[in-house]
Amino acid sequence: MPISTESHPVNSHQLQQQEVVAFLYHRFRVGFFITLFVSAVASVLAYVELSIQGRERWVIAWYLLLCLVMAVRWRLLQQFLNLGNKAYFPYRLWHNRFFVGVVATGLILGCGAASLMPYITTNVQIILHSLLLAMGAGAIAYLSTSLRIYVSYMVTMVAPVTLWLFLQEDADTYVLSLLYLFFMVAGTISVKRMNQLVNDALYYRYDNETLIEDLQRLLSSVSQNNKALEKISTTDELTGVSNYRAFRVHLEESWRQYQDNNVALSLIKLNIDYYHEFNAVHGQEAGDRYLRELASILNDQITHQSQLVARLQGAEFALLLPGLDGADAREVAQRIKNTLDARKIEHNKSPLGAYLTLSIGIGSQTVAAGTQSRELLVRTDTALKLATERGRNRIEVLEGGDPKACRQSGFPTGLFVRAGDFPPAPRPPTAGLRAPPR
Repeated sequence: MPISTESHPVNSHQLQQQEVVAFLYHRFRVGFFITLFVSAVASVLAYVELSIQGRERWVIAWYLLLCLVMAVRWRLLQQFLNLGNKAYFPYRLWHNRFFVGVVATGLILGCGAASLMPYITTNVQIILHSLLLAMGAGAIAYLSTSLRIYVSYMVTMVAPVTLWLFLQEDADTYVLSLLYLFFMVAGTISVKRMNQLVNDALYYRYDNETLIEDLQRLLSSVSQNNKALEKISTTDELTGVSNYRAFRVHLEESWRQYQDNNVALSLIKLNIDYYHEFNAVHGQEAGDRYLRELASILNDQITHQSQLVARLQGAEFALLLPGLDGADAREVAQRIKNTLDARKIEHNKSPLGAYLTLSIGIGSQTVAAGTQSRELLVRTDTALKLATERGRNRIEVLEGGDPKACRQSGFPTGLFVRAGDFPPAPRPPTAGLRAPPR
């Protein structure tokens, strides 16, 4: 029923609060679909993981509960849009209804994510963390007119996951939980400032252009924070180079970029020989120090922005070199090896000598239509395995070659041995693997 404006005189404060509430409801139309879409992506990933364990019903129940809450909130939105008198309405009632809906949504998202964490793999956990942070950042644009609602949404969504991370009692989870807290505080500060700007503009009727500039500057600051968080999630904490996740993403992007140009792409994988024995004698701190030193040596070989250094695991590193063939990649590997040898890092427990050494495998392939990055990974892993089996402290190169020649040499189709004799070392028998003469 329409409410008469004559019975309820409207003052400036009433108009200001009505515009705040109207902003929340009108922006919710976009937030509704974004929330359901992001939740659907997370549900599919979790469903695949939990279906292996027979717990897929948890995901279905969680998503249905979320859909139910969102359906109720959508019904409230329709009721608000159908108000008979937009000049006056009980803004406190509609504000409180919106607040309850936001809290319910945040609780379902946060508790659902925290409940799934113990049963999913690390990769899926990283994706869920990214989705939660992205939704938190997106909420700034949609809930900026109400600091109370934004803080409630962030706390209910982020607190369960942050608490779960903290209870794992692991250094990595401690860091990630602190990042969540930092993001929540930074978002609250940004929204507090934005909220002040919006309300001042409504009260004093500031010029629209001034308000837009302030909002853009704040959103730019939030975007920079998101980029910083993204960099942290793709960087190896110990060495500062890219981690395995960033390596795989960059490899796939490079493959797609050069697939139609028939460009050579080489991949170097290297491993410190007898690294665990080194740690046992010299200590973990010394081992970490020389991992950082090796990462610095690899970084010195980067000559183009398309190239990438990554630490894959333990003492294993990778160097992705688009545009270089096997011969060029071998020269790079030789420089790396010579640089490390020149530093004469003592390794008393190495059967190969008194100093730290490297085993290096190189895979090279022309990126063409119909090829896959997995072929290069298999080729490089095989080369590194050969370097290890043939005595370590050496370089092995496998390049794409003639399939018939590969079968005759005992390698999988598409692999062709091109080089690999540094330094000379006895070759242990390897069943089914023999390189053709150079």
